[in-house]
Amino acid sequence: MWPPQALEFLRDLEDNNDRDWFKANRARYDDHLRAPAQALADSLADLGEAKLFRPYNDARFHHRPPIKEQLGIAIGYGPAGGYYVELSLDGLMTGAGLHHPSGDQLERFRTAIDEARGARGFEQAVAKAQEAGMTLVEPALKRAPRGYPLDHPRLERLRLKNLTVFARHPLEPWLHDERCRAVVRAELEGARPFVAWLAKHVGPPGAT
Repeated sequence: MWPPQALEFLRDLEDNNDRDWFKANRARYDDHLRAPAQALADSLADLGEAKLFRPYNDARFHHRPPIKEQLGIAIGYGPAGGYYVELSLDGLMTGAGLHHPSGDQLERFRTAIDEARGARGFEQAVAKAQEAGMTLVEPALKRAPRGYPLDHPRLERLRLKNLTVFARHPLEPWLHDERCRAVVRAELEGARPFVAWLAKHVGPPGAT
């Protein structure tokens, strides 16, 4: 998997984050970060088509360093969600689900959770993801969404706005060997029922 040189590159990038430095060191990025990420994505092709995020930040509307200090991979990600892997100096993160659902997607999610059958399927999918080491994101709303009672039996789920599960791993030696690929595979496989539930009950924006 990612060699130790990948982390060396990220540490150097943190100290030299500008386009000229990155241009001069692009071969290090391609060899030690991008190539292993593409190999990982290829090994997960059964989960969907992979997209490696470009290294440049869009600084037109936000004050950000010009180069991203992480490498992100979206796998099988469409309007109803998908999978995500990210490597940075904060560690390795895997994720699955729907990060920024639209208003109508949230309404369909809440409708499904309001119904016992839909909620039961959701809980089963969350349990499968948890067995694989994933954690459901914390609710973002402090109160029940409009139209739902404060004593709703599934209030905690109704308060969700980010419909994702994730796992975080510190930077350890196993990131540099085949165990890394196995860990990522196991976690994303565990999240398959979660992604499938969202596709069925939430769907893409504008779905009826």
